[in-house]
Amino acid sequence: MNTAESTQKQNKLNPVEQTALVLLGMGEDAAAKVLRHFSRDETQRVTRAMAKLSGIKSDNAHRVIQSFFDDFRQHSGIRGASKEYLSNTLRKALGNDLAKGLLNNLYGDEIRNNMQRLQWVDSEILARFIADEHPQMQAIFLAYLPADSSSDVLKHLPQDYHDELLYRIARLQDIDHQIANDLNDLIERCIEQVSVTQSAPLSGVKQVADIINRFQGDRAALMEMLKLHDENVVEEIEENMFEFLVLGRQTEETMDRLVQEVPLELWTVALKGADITLQQAIKRSMPQRMVKALEDEMQVRGALPLSRVEQSRQEIMQIVRELSDSGEVELLLYQEPTVE
Repeated sequence: MNTAESTQKQNKLNPVEQTALVLLGMGEDAAAKVLRHFSRDETQRVTRAMAKLSGIKSDNAHRVIQSFFDDFRQHSGIRGASKEYLSNTLRKALGNDLAKGLLNNLYGDEIRNNMQRLQWVDSEILARFIADEHPQMQAIFLAYLPADSSSDVLKHLPQDYHDELLYRIARLQDIDHQIANDLNDLIERCIEQVSVTQSAPLSGVKQVADIINRFQGDRAALMEMLKLHDENVVEEIEENMFEFLVLGRQTEETMDRLVQEVPLELWTVALKGADITLQQAIKRSMPQRMVKALEDEMQVRGALPLSRVEQSRQEIMQIVRELSDSGEVELLLYQEPTVE
């Protein structure tokens, strides 16, 4: 492969994939420290890219990593000062009052970064953890959490003083150095406790449904064998098999009806990144003019956020569920055996 071709292959890696490659080259400990400073969405996108990276040649990896260090050298300067050094220096330069305001802003940014780590903790666990804290500390804790996480935590706290907590949050303007330290200690204790006591959530039924949906063998025979164990469990499995992937195994009659009911806009987004056989199964039920419009629109849109694609798929499956519940289409979760 010549230099031009190698550069072209490197350029095919998007920024998220390049970040994933650099993290993989750092080793586990260093990569973990970097990931702590990412938001929840950034962490999900980068770790997903890390899991999918394969077949990257060493010279291409070297170019990506070298590019990172070149950029680092251009932007890096003197290392940051410690809190104590910064605090003493600012107080000597500006006096206590001015230094206090500046330090509070700096510590506030640090707290917000630490709070990002708590996005991964279940809101009910966070609520239980802060339940015995002073209301003012609870208010500060909620104020620094991302708004959606804070709202979820509030739901699990006693309803009779929701108004007091919200009023305390509304009155917050800044927090002093000592309270910032107390809050950081609270965050660290929360993370430490969760790491010790919280087990990883797992839905066995959902996992089995995902396995069967992707099983290449005789799904019907497998489901019949499972019924011998427990028919109720099989019903739960079938409920969880109700996902976008099953559209690839529907009858022509069912797909014709779905194409009529689902707007082209939804198909355009939902089919982004879908398996090619699934795309072909859906396109076979579309008029040629509609297929052309679909493909043109998908190309124009380019890359889309995964969350938006998933939402469109869910909207389509809701339409499918309504048609199935009303008896207007017959949905096949798996091909059942037939007799003449």
